[in-house]
Amino acid sequence: MSRSIAVIGARGFVGAAICKEINGRPDCELITIHRSDDIPSLISKAEVVIHVANPSKRFFAQNNPQSDFVESVEKTFTIKHLVKDKKFILISSISARVQQDTVYGRNRRACELIVDDGRSLIVRLGPMYGEGKLVGAFYDLLENNPVYVSEETQYALVDVAYNARKIVDFIDRVGLIEIGARDSIRLGKLKTILGSSSSFSGHDDTQTPIDPPPDAPGVRDAIDYALSLKEQIKNK
Repeated sequence: MSRSIAVIGARGFVGAAICKEINGRPDCELITIHRSDDIPSLISKAEVVIHVANPSKRFFAQNNPQSDFVESVEKTFTIKHLVKDKKFILISSISARVQQDTVYGRNRRACELIVDDGRSLIVRLGPMYGEGKLVGAFYDLLENNPVYVSEETQYALVDVAYNARKIVDFIDRVGLIEIGARDSIRLGKLKTILGSSSSFSGHDDTQTPIDPPPDAPGVRDAIDYALSLKEQIKNK
């Protein structure tokens, strides 16, 4: 018998990857939920609800704290109330641990506290690459654009498809987990590898997971992906 899983934020980068993973599993039935849908009705049909609809723009959050609070903390509170005693999975960010001095980090941590009831699962993700994503320091380096964090920043870059697979694998877990690559790379080193002319400015934005899954890929996969993408850009 298939298990019905609702994904709130199904059109986003991570949400779309989770939907693709669920659709590839014969024991799972996908329910997609978008902003314009009858959200309470769709949630009522699901056994599991995955909330991946919180905004991911940290710079916007810092400059628009009220809007970010409404779109993350208030939204998460409303969804958790609708979910009631169903299994709830919140897709959060490593920023909730390492950037609590920022609006974005504090609001993501507030969302975690709202759902931390001993029955839910909180999944923190860090920097990612993959199909459908063309923003962030990783892509700025490829395009030789300015990078607005320090070159000392360490990222445990991982393919969004891996994150999606682990999220569905861990659907019966509770508590808090962090997912990412098993190692990390300094952005200044990645710049050299890619032969990028990007400049760096800003704070150290290091985001590496604590105790990633045993099968976590190495950051070498991200480097190979970046080099392949660089060739595609060059040959356009």
